Amino acid sequence: MINRNLRDIADTLNQLACKECTKGWIFDRDKSTDPLDDILACFENGLITNKLKDRLIKETNEIKNEI
Repeated sequence: MINRNLRDIADTLNQLACKECTKGWIFDRDKSTDPLDDILACFENGLITNKLKDRLIKETNEIKNEI
């Protein structure tokens, strides 16, 4: 069974349309976990696609390098 928090994160990730959206999610999210861990957990539980996972990881790394 997948926990509700992970489903909520996946719902948000599935709605991110661009790098600026990803940036907003990174800065507005609960800071108790790493965003890359959240992305990977959602993918591993079948809640986001491989294509979305790859894009979000790339964008997250770019954003981290900008700050």
